[in-house]
Amino acid sequence: MKTSSHTDVYQIITDLIIEKLESGTIPWKQPWSDYGPACNYLSKKPYRGINQLILAGLHRKPFYLTFQQAVSLGGRINKGTKSIPVTYWNFVYRHKETGKKLSEAEAKSTPADLLVRTAFLKYYRVFNVDDILDLVFDIPELQPGHDNYAIERCDAIIENMPNRPEIRHKENKAYYHLVYDYINMPRIELFRTPELYHSVLHHELIHFSGHPQRLNRFEGNEISAFNSVNNSKEELVAEIGAAFLNSHAGILNDETLQDSTAYIQGWLKQLRNDKKFIIEASAKAQKAVDYILNKGS
Repeated sequence: MKTSSHTDVYQIITDLIIEKLESGTIPWKQPWSDYGPACNYLSKKPYRGINQLILAGLHRKPFYLTFQQAVSLGGRINKGTKSIPVTYWNFVYRHKETGKKLSEAEAKSTPADLLVRTAFLKYYRVFNVDDILDLVFDIPELQPGHDNYAIERCDAIIENMPNRPEIRHKENKAYYHLVYDYINMPRIELFRTPELYHSVLHHELIHFSGHPQRLNRFEGNEISAFNSVNNSKEELVAEIGAAFLNSHAGILNDETLQDSTAYIQGWLKQLRNDKKFIIEASAKAQKAVDYILNKGS
């Protein structure tokens, strides 16, 4: 599959993430809304991948509409409000031999070896409901769960995932062993809270999903999959994926980083060197989360 873009959407989105990091906000570690993941107000469909990172934590009420949706409901945008970009993929199909552009229906009936699919990363803009005037929005009341609600949801993630990992508690280290395909975690009582234990476990679950027998995310030799550049990409996938799982379970990773300045500078360097870095990592993280939650493609 070829990838193309008429406007540099990669750079637009990367610049937004860089802006957050430069202001001291780490998008994949900032608190999620009490209402859950950001979503479109009308469809209630959560935004996915990089869009979740862009929208997370921007507003207490994480509900958004496009300009056209707001106007169609009789609303107007508060003067001076800035819109927020939301990305999506658009596809163009052509016959490999003739070069003829194909409709989606024609593409489905064309043999795969004769089909060329070109993906264009595009975006549209949305506004938060708090910035839309003349409308009364029906925002659901928050229903607080009992004290163990989040932990029960964390346990359910493990119980319901396909090909559940072997989780050992042999060492006071958290890691996924690529060669022997197991996760090691410190005992839960060694963590400050049960939520923190599960947040760290979610990180390792994302690594676990990348095994060749699962999502096959590791390029080349398994033993060297976590070296240098590959390691930084996989670590970002695991960090973002863990944030998505934390949001699904209703827990927050609010631990203060020991050296947040060095941490942020490290990610800034990667983002400035590769404008596709954050979008590709977010897409892989979303795919890993879908696998773990048994949602399919």
